[in-house]
Amino acid sequence: MKKAIGIDLGTTNSVVAFKDTAVKIIRNKENEELTRSCVGLRKEEILVGRNAYQLLTADPINTILSVKRLMGGAANDKMVQDMMHSPYYKFGITSLKSGTEDAVAVVLGGKQYTPEQISAEILKKLKEDAEEKLGDEITHAVITVPAYFTEKQKNATRVAAQLAGLKVQKLLAEPTAAAIAYGVDNLKAGDAKTVMIYDFGGGTFDLSILNIVDGQYMEAGTGGDRWLGGDDLDRKLQEVVLKKVSTQYNIEDIKSLIERLSDKKRFLFEGQIRFQTEAAKIQLSSAKIAPIIIDNLLEDENGDVIDIDVSISREEFEKLAAPFIERSIELIETLFKEVGYEITMVDSILLVGGTSCIPLVKQMLSEKYGISKIKVSEKPMLAIAEGAAILSHRMGDEYEVPVHGETTIGEISYSTNHNYFVELEDGHFHKIIEKQMPLPANKQEVLKTTVNNQKIVKVGIYADVEEGKKEKQTMGFFTIEEDLSLGSDIVFDITLGIDEVFEIKVYPRNNKSKSKKIFLGRGNKDSKALEYLSKCLEQMLGSNFTEKQRDFFFKSAKKEIEKINSLGTENSDSEKWEEFGTNAFSAFEQAERVSDDVDEDEMSIIFASILIGEYPDLIGTEDVTAMKRYLGDSKNQDDPLLKIHATQKLKVLTDQYPVLITLFTVKMASDTAVKVNPTDGHRLLQMHDQIVNHFRNRRKEEAFNLLEEAIDLRDQYDEGGSDLVSIHLKK
Repeated sequence: MKKAIGIDLGTTNSVVAFKDTAVKIIRNKENEELTRSCVGLRKEEILVGRNAYQLLTADPINTILSVKRLMGGAANDKMVQDMMHSPYYKFGITSLKSGTEDAVAVVLGGKQYTPEQISAEILKKLKEDAEEKLGDEITHAVITVPAYFTEKQKNATRVAAQLAGLKVQKLLAEPTAAAIAYGVDNLKAGDAKTVMIYDFGGGTFDLSILNIVDGQYMEAGTGGDRWLGGDDLDRKLQEVVLKKVSTQYNIEDIKSLIERLSDKKRFLFEGQIRFQTEAAKIQLSSAKIAPIIIDNLLEDENGDVIDIDVSISREEFEKLAAPFIERSIELIETLFKEVGYEITMVDSILLVGGTSCIPLVKQMLSEKYGISKIKVSEKPMLAIAEGAAILSHRMGDEYEVPVHGETTIGEISYSTNHNYFVELEDGHFHKIIEKQMPLPANKQEVLKTTVNNQKIVKVGIYADVEEGKKEKQTMGFFTIEEDLSLGSDIVFDITLGIDEVFEIKVYPRNNKSKSKKIFLGRGNKDSKALEYLSKCLEQMLGSNFTEKQRDFFFKSAKKEIEKINSLGTENSDSEKWEEFGTNAFSAFEQAERVSDDVDEDEMSIIFASILIGEYPDLIGTEDVTAMKRYLGDSKNQDDPLLKIHATQKLKVLTDQYPVLITLFTVKMASDTAVKVNPTDGHRLLQMHDQIVNHFRNRRKEEAFNLLEEAIDLRDQYDEGGSDLVSIHLKK
């Protein structure tokens, strides 16, 4: 019988649990309860867990840590930028070459990987180790995520699970998982308690208030900070250690000394600093002092060895930790205000997560809320995985597992974690869903068209995150069939599911029969294609294009949007998305070449001639024959009706191959480029031929990726552009 498990996919460590008659933690192949959330590369072999973590002293550049912090992140996020430039993280963090404009990537062995791909490696190890221990195949899992994760981050987690070969039963908030484990262990039938879960982990800080009544778990509210965790405390502790070393050994610029070391010694030294400060942090939970001893690695300016032997006292450590704990208390107070609770309404505050084991956490919370309220989990590092396993067991027995966890057992009620907004014209935002609303949440909104006969509308959904910033979560488009005047009402029926996944249907007011469901990007190939389409639409609305060019493009874009909205969400990573994105881009380029001197019929004749002459084997014998016939008919001067019919048919046929028309422009650009830069000219022609070969051998993904690269080079010799304007609605 295939099995389902609970997974705590942590920033620093991950845990697997399984429930049959009882809940048990599944140890990994190294016989550890905690698996390091670390991925490394050694001699072309991917390593995960402790073996990867040990690479830090030999090759930190190829050792990925804390990748959970990058899940669903954008390269231009302030916090991601901080990680990019922090000496604490040695591996490369950069913009993803083949992703959306703000997509982020990590570098391993000189190759880019998405955070989802790295997380998938961690999940694969957890899955495979558990299969070995349980002696059976594992197909499904409840995976925990921070309560404060956005929809974009949750989508990234789903992608990682899919890549690892796991079907997600439910993405469960980490505090809720801890509450389930607590309730099962501590509450009896008929008990009613209100519990705040205080989850201070390695990468995130999460809060959740739950009312637990006779086995029912009802979220009253959630809060936290995605960028507050033990990782940040470790970094501060390393800074203190280096400062103490500088003072004790009279070193003016210790960073320069470290940089002057050979790679081998520097990696060893920095790895030892990391390992020993982490060990000191744990040791200071019970001891009053912790040593940091590093021999034979650091050298002074004269090359003499500096043997390091410094100590960190608990007092020094607590002074360092206090601001982090104070910040967590501020977040508790914020959550109380948002949900209208006071501490007297909470029976207990349950502490989970590795950072909550620091004694000062309990002390400061006790001073603020009373010692009787504070409960320390018996298994602070394991409780979340156990709660996930309990839910996984219940769901696996009783429910069909959905693709995106859209339904779950009726014993848990959830609430929204963020305020959500739709983007309007001129960059304004309109709130559509309030934070702390019970899930699923339903809302109806009425927005207005911004131009006469508006045919295409972009819908961008944003969430508020840290410091009031609004972060894009998903986007989509819809078309309007009717000829509506400026200011016409468009009704939005909005549903936010229990996993905070949006479903939006739209229709003109008083015409619900025209209701359409909008496909919203889920962070896979779909999002990349939608970004392409958005970019093309924004540019086409610029002042540099004629009405004829816009009309040509909008007809093509409208068809693509209608195809997109006919897809189900389960197809978010389909190969079709590469075609959608490239089709939109190709249609845009064709529109650029439309002139007032050449009508659509003439364009179709030109395109058909190109396709037959350049790519007959790629369009197939049937279409080649048809194009040749209609090209002949289009030249018939004696029968006007036959000529019109032929050009109409050519338009239908050539519209199927916008990518090949774009590919032809690469070949044309090579002729221009070779006169200016022969290297680029020859490279463009070589890329053209490689793309043709990829298409011939049905390697579509390789073809589209190389075409993107070719277009970037081609544009240096075939420039164009326009101003951008909005294509949104208004309130």
